[in-house]
Amino acid sequence: MRQIILNFHGIGNTSRIMEPGEARYWVSPSFFEETLAMADHYKDRVCTDFTFDDGNLSDLEIAAPGLARHGRKAMFFVLADRIGTTGSLGADDIRALAEAGHEIGTHGAAHTDWTSAKPTVLKRELGHITRDAIAMAAGQPVRAAAIPFGRYNSKVLKALSDYGYDRVYSSDGGAWKAGQKPVPRTSPRADMTLKDIENILIGADPVRNRLRRALSGYVKRTL
Repeated sequence: MRQIILNFHGIGNTSRIMEPGEARYWVSPSFFEETLAMADHYKDRVCTDFTFDDGNLSDLEIAAPGLARHGRKAMFFVLADRIGTTGSLGADDIRALAEAGHEIGTHGAAHTDWTSAKPTVLKRELGHITRDAIAMAAGQPVRAAAIPFGRYNSKVLKALSDYGYDRVYSSDGGAWKAGQKPVPRTSPRADMTLKDIENILIGADPVRNRLRRALSGYVKRTL
């Protein structure tokens, strides 16, 4: 069966200041709900999983109730430095998601580009201080990491392996297969339509997009 991971960032509105370019990855609550329904519609053909990056408060207020209505669990990748800040999940919120059966992973500390990070910065992003802060909030071990901005290279992948992460997720897009590293995810955007989501699920997106994804992933893994 075809396997797809849809990775959301924010849903609805936020009270925090967005980073440059971030707004295009915030979608409406209705679009999120319709995406869940679309995934249900194709459940016999496509195994669709959901992840959420950045630890926005909408994860708890909008995403979690929507997932519950559709009987789904997800993975939430939290930024340690944002825990408890305006518009972001607090420690109690993270614990509530974990207790509802969702998995909590790390998105690092400060939403930093790991490919250009100095060793000391990369250690803070991936090491035990950040990882333990998220694990303490969640009340569960942190075994998975999602790469910020989808930017990685062989140095980043080696560091993630050295720090003992069982699973690593990118934003390369497309379907994934067992054993693939990093695991590709597709991020819905505000400019997408439900038809775009349907094409992603069933693999009907243009061939040029698939070729571009394959080449980009190969280049990043070997740099």
